[in-house]
Amino acid sequence: MDEWSPSALTENEGLCTQLLPVRRKNEGAPSATPAVSRRSSSIGAWTSLCIVGGTLVTGITAVLHYMFNARLENHSVLGYWTQNKSSQVEITLATVFRIVFCFSAGASLCQVSWHAMRRQPLSLADLDALLQEASITTFLRINLAYRVPQVLAITVAILAAPLITVFAPSLSARQGDAIKRNITIPTLDLSTDALIGDVHSSLDRMGSVSTTWDKAALEALLSTDPVGWPMPVGCGLADCAYNFTYSAPAVQCSDLAPDQIDDGLPDSTRFVSRVFQDPPAAYLMAYDSWKGESVTAALNFTSSMGDNGASPLYVWTLAYVPFLASNANPGALINAAGSVCTFYNATYEARTHYVDGAQEVQVSVAEFHEPLNNTYRFSGLNLYAAGGNPNASIVGVPGVSFAPGLGAHVHSLAMADAVTAHLAGSIEWSSHTALLISTDTLISETNMMSPIKPITFDYPITGLNISSSITNISQGLQGLFANATLGFIHLNTAFTSVEVSVPSTDLVYTFAHRRLITTYVLAICVLGLISAAGMFCLFANGQPSSNNFSHLLVATRNPKLDMVANKVMTDPSWSAQARLQFGGVVMPDGGVTAVFGVPSEQVVHSLPRHH
Repeated sequence: MDEWSPSALTENEGLCTQLLPVRRKNEGAPSATPAVSRRSSSIGAWTSLCIVGGTLVTGITAVLHYMFNARLENHSVLGYWTQNKSSQVEITLATVFRIVFCFSAGASLCQVSWHAMRRQPLSLADLDALLQEASITTFLRINLAYRVPQVLAITVAILAAPLITVFAPSLSARQGDAIKRNITIPTLDLSTDALIGDVHSSLDRMGSVSTTWDKAALEALLSTDPVGWPMPVGCGLADCAYNFTYSAPAVQCSDLAPDQIDDGLPDSTRFVSRVFQDPPAAYLMAYDSWKGESVTAALNFTSSMGDNGASPLYVWTLAYVPFLASNANPGALINAAGSVCTFYNATYEARTHYVDGAQEVQVSVAEFHEPLNNTYRFSGLNLYAAGGNPNASIVGVPGVSFAPGLGAHVHSLAMADAVTAHLAGSIEWSSHTALLISTDTLISETNMMSPIKPITFDYPITGLNISSSITNISQGLQGLFANATLGFIHLNTAFTSVEVSVPSTDLVYTFAHRRLITTYVLAICVLGLISAAGMFCLFANGQPSSNNFSHLLVATRNPKLDMVANKVMTDPSWSAQARLQFGGVVMPDGGVTAVFGVPSEQVVHSLPRHH
């Protein structure tokens, strides 16, 4: 059936045909179209205010919400504006926005729905969906998606409005910004000419290293982690970090090739004939010779302080037999390894971090300067200022200090000597008993190598294991001495001031600007489109529309609808076929009134606006 009309109700029912006549232009109807009843009609101020005013109110609410959040940004959560109160205000503003959004969009939805009902005949089920409030059941009428898509779009927007109260609140708490402050920290100042307790007094030459510095060097070498110092006052309780630089000696090392390390024996006593560099860079006694020798060295650490006249440099030389499984094979060529290091004056950069009172510290050489000066170790001259008493207990008093410019050299040499004294020596085995007979170096007790233990001795030597954290012996020695310098900082020989960043213990508000702006701008743009559609339909309809009962009562006062209702009640299948349209219908008194009727009753498909 192409068009449902009252005539369909009267099939086999003559009475219905008389009650529901179908007016057609070629029947005996008056030549002039019946005039539409003249009633005062206008778009009304209230509906326009609901649509346009609601859009403006949402914009004002969004601005107020932004201003409130911006005012609390970086504000402490303590005091009057607690998180509970600020959340209540945010939720209230977002809820007001959502309510006004739904109210304004609902008013527009009503105008758009009635505009659709004026323009096309719709089934009773479609009319039910259009006349009800925005509901998910509206989407059950799939055909509305292509008949009145604008209605479904507005319905989706209204149903999604609660998301505004989810995304609009954009205040959260974070830890306050760190506080910058200057604090006094312990450091090393080896450039001073003052006495700092590192050497014993000796008028004509540099004295021996003091017990205090000797113990500091020993502790630093044997510690598995860099030796730190107490947390400075003002550094904070939970977290504190700062960097600083200090001057101290440093070693610069390079690897030795196997042919640079001589075993000091005739070639005839070796397992395999070989030739070493002449002169060799280092010696390692009998590490590749017949087992008839009485002593075999596995490691040899020597130092040269410029006292042999060969070189004025302060040098370390380390030679050792590394562990190699192949070294255990009879007749294998055993190759030693090693490193040569030279002392330089250097600038260190230390990075320290305290977390809950525990210190983490790292150090690295920022810059190497000139080689360490050994001249004043054997100068034979008075190193102290003229007339000074080096045994005086008051440090810093004029006359109780090193001569100008000499203190830096003495202090640097003292630190180098303190560390060297615990590393120089050798590790030797008896070729007859396989027992250790000399371990006067502590290098095997550091984190560079595993401690040496007596073992059952199957000649030749299998070698020494290097710590898994050390991949290169030269870099390992450089790091070993750098970490050792940290062990002298806690002696408080000098202090300096640094700026530290102390985390705040306060919580402050943080404002997610983009989140709030995106939420409200998107919502206002959607509402703006809905309002534009609503106002267009309001003007097109010529009068405000609503789904109030009083409005529906007037819109359904067509007496012919009684027969439609009776037919639907007696035969429910007609509900799916019946089509109604809102428009001008000829009433029994001959006038044309805007009511619901079947399509064939419509005299005008769009009611004119009355002025």
